[in-house]
Amino acid sequence: GGAYDSVFYQNANHSIRVTDEFMKAFLEDKEWMTKAVTSGKPADKYRARDMMRQIADAAWVCGDPGMQYHTTINNWHTCPNTAPINASNPCSEYMFLDDTACNLASLNLMKFRRPDGEFDVESFKKAVEVTITAMDIEVDNASYPTPAIGQNSFDYRPLGLGYANLGALLMARGLAYDSDEGRAFAGAITSLMCGEAYKQSALVAKEMGPFKGYAINREPMLNVMQKHGIHAERINREYLPADLWNASNDVWKDVLTYGKQYGIRNSQTT
Repeated sequence: GGAYDSVFYQNANHSIRVTDEFMKAFLEDKEWMTKAVTSGKPADKYRARDMMRQIADAAWVCGDPGMQYHTTINNWHTCPNTAPINASNPCSEYMFLDDTACNLASLNLMKFRRPDGEFDVESFKKAVEVTITAMDIEVDNASYPTPAIGQNSFDYRPLGLGYANLGALLMARGLAYDSDEGRAFAGAITSLMCGEAYKQSALVAKEMGPFKGYAINREPMLNVMQKHGIHAERINREYLPADLWNASNDVWKDVLTYGKQYGIRNSQTT
């Protein structure tokens, strides 16, 4: 329509957050009651499938809105005793408390491809260790747009370590992007990166202390670490080199051990 044809809104990302209850209403073809943003009071009633159709049509036309699964996101929230996760940044890679900021860094996966074509697990682990340490130092030396964001960033110290060139790495291994093999390989690398990041965060906590919000969130945070380990075990080892599968699983045992002993320095790391 006219709004999309104009220059307005074309450089913004729009997302819709849905709960498990909404998805259940969609699957069962039930009605859904919306709520007022300011008061939370019931507003208008719609057929859930009609709403989902509009969401899907809009995404097909212009790529927006993205879907965010509110229930799942908060089930994996490391600091729910502070407040729920209400939203993300526009590109949706950072989900955490309101008025926080996340220092980002990225590792180029192709740099860890050995001459024989295999993934260099040990070098990758070392790179994560060094990068997370540097990123935590950066928290105290960065500038933030508002005092509230600055204070929460100091108190919770969230980090965002990611990777680049996953597609190139899969192609170099001859793995289809949309395949069980590709998903297993990506899952193991992601598990290893996330686990090593939290492990190093716990070791930094041994020297520097955990983040200020850790004490009241200790139990849910350690529960999330345990969930990561459970899901890492479900990655299909049939498609993976033994060293990668073992490393992506074993690291979570260290995370729990060190986390219980020393706490964790960063409320999130990846």
